[in-house]
Amino acid sequence: MSEPTDTVRAYWNEHRQQLRQSETQRSVLTNFLLVITAGLSGLIVQQKFSGGTLPLALLILGIGLYGALSAAKYHERADYHLSQARALTRTLKEMGALADDPRLAESRESHYRAYPRLHRVRLHWLWTGLHLAVAAYGLVLTAVILFR
Repeated sequence: MSEPTDTVRAYWNEHRQQLRQSETQRSVLTNFLLVITAGLSGLIVQQKFSGGTLPLALLILGIGLYGALSAAKYHERADYHLSQARALTRTLKEMGALADDPRLAESRESHYRAYPRLHRVRLHWLWTGLHLAVAAYGLVLTAVILFR
């Protein structure tokens, strides 16, 4: 039978893999939606913002909103798995399977000093903001088509 620490480590590893998978899925979805947006934009411009392209502009708006919601959901899932992995890390420390390394805290503080403002910017807000910008772009295209 395996050691209890092996079981906890396997569970920790599963949560870390799920965290990475959430980030990978978010990245793939974002790239996919940006390619679709670029293609639809090209078609709208090619058609000289004609009234017939209004559904395409609305689709870009919808794609942006969907992307923002999806990016936020992927962040929620990643955050869940990170919190689970952190709890398991504490368990491994309590079991004596991991040492409490003070160099980690020193390294973290050094990093925060090197990036005093940037470390406070949450990456998920950048991804969600990108999708909201796509939605705003779709709204502007809609306005251009309607009021041209």
